[in-house]
Amino acid sequence: MKNIDYNNLIQKEALLNECKGNLFEFLVTQNLAIHSQIESQFLFSLPSDFKNRLIEYEQIIRDNDLRLLVSLPELASKVAHFFFEKTTIDPLLFYQWNVLGKLVSSDHSGLWNETDVVGFYNDPFGKHQKVELSLKLVKENSFVNTKSAGVKSFISRYFSSYGQLSLDYQSLLNIEVEDSFFKMGHRLYQEIDKDFSGTFDQNWKSNYTELPGELPEDLSIIVFENYFSIAKKLHSFLQELYLLDQNLFMNSLASLCGFGNPDIIQLNCYHQAYEIRSIEIKRVFDLFPENGTQFKILPLKDRSSSIEIEVSHYLLQLRIKPMNKFTTAAYKINCSIKEKK
Repeated sequence: MKNIDYNNLIQKEALLNECKGNLFEFLVTQNLAIHSQIESQFLFSLPSDFKNRLIEYEQIIRDNDLRLLVSLPELASKVAHFFFEKTTIDPLLFYQWNVLGKLVSSDHSGLWNETDVVGFYNDPFGKHQKVELSLKLVKENSFVNTKSAGVKSFISRYFSSYGQLSLDYQSLLNIEVEDSFFKMGHRLYQEIDKDFSGTFDQNWKSNYTELPGELPEDLSIIVFENYFSIAKKLHSFLQELYLLDQNLFMNSLASLCGFGNPDIIQLNCYHQAYEIRSIEIKRVFDLFPENGTQFKILPLKDRSSSIEIEVSHYLLQLRIKPMNKFTTAAYKINCSIKEKK
C-alpha cells in the first residue's frame, strides 16, 4: 500500500476509494459464488497476499468510515442477487468465479479489458461460457468512470481507425499541452515575482503546493485555464474527426464508454449515504444499438475542463485532469458516463 498523508484530504479520499473498490469487488464476487454454491472453492483459490490485502483494506475503512464498512456487505449481496435476477442465467451452472487482477496464475488469466470479475459456466448444451463484469459503486446521480487515459496518446489510441490523421492530431495536441503548460508556469511565477525556467523548481515545491485542489483561488484560476486550453484544442479535433467520418467516430466512442470489450457487462450500484438507490446493468447495445446511435458533441462551456458528448440517452464526459501534481505537463482524460434525465 502506498504511503499516504492522512492530513491530505485528497490523498485520503483516493486511498479510501481504492480500498472501497477492491473490497466491493471481492464481496460481490463472494456473493456470486455463494449463489453458485462454490463459495469455498472461491475463497480457497484466493492468493494469500490478496487475503492479507483484504485485511488491510478492511482496517483502513474501519478506521476512517465505519458506516461504509457496515454497508458494503449488504450492497454487494443485493448486487449479486440483481445480476442473477436480470441475466436469468442459472447460478448453479457456474463452476468458477474470479476477481481479476488478484490471480497469481490461471488457465484463464491474461488481459481482460475493463473486466473486474469473470465467471465461467457450462450452458444447458454443455458448452463453456464466460461472463465478464465491470463493477462500480457510485453515488446516486453521479457520472460512472469508464476509462482513464493519458492525454498524450488519447487521440492516437482511441481514434486510431483514422490512420495517419489521428497521429497528426495527436502531435498537434501534444504541442498544445507543452505550450499551455509553459504559459501557465510563467503566469504562476509572475504571481510570486519569480522567473519561470520551464520547470517548477525546488523553491516552488518547498514553499507552494503542487496539488491543484490546495491552491488559493487566484492561482487556481490560472491552472484551470490551462486545462481549458487543452480541452478546447481536443474539442476542435474531435469535431473535425466527427465531420470526416461519423461511423469511425461512433466506433471510437464505444471504448471510451467502457465497451472496448463488447462482451463486457457493466454492473453499477448507485447509493446515497451507502443506502442503495438502484442497480443498473448495461451492455454495449444499450448505448450502441444495431439500428444506429444518435450522438452529438456539445459546445464547450467557457473555462470548462470537460468535453461532453451525447451518446444515445447517455452523456459521455471527457475531463482533463493532472496525473497527480499540476507542476508537470502530465495529464489524463477521465472518461465517464451518466444517463440523461
